[in-house]
Amino acid sequence: MLSARPMRCLAAGMVSGIVLFVVGCTSYYAVTDPATSKTYYTTEWDTVRGGATRFVDARNGAIVTIHESEIREISEKDFKDAGGKD
Repeated sequence: MLSARPMRCLAAGMVSGIVLFVVGCTSYYAVTDPATSKTYYTTEWDTVRGGATRFVDARNGAIVTIHESEIREISEKDFKDAGGKD
């Protein structure tokens, strides 16, 4: 039977491993509003009522809702080159 200390270390190691895994799985997106041709950058987005797309603009932290959008996954380099912040 393990004592409390090794169990805490084991649990901490498991949590650290999960955090590292999650950090390594970020996806990056370019979201374009076809009505204005403006492109935004984000790491996540949701579809909201009515089919609109809502996300946080990675450049300035603004919450943006676009009724029609074009979303494409991009590389981390392209995201950072465009001014996106994780």
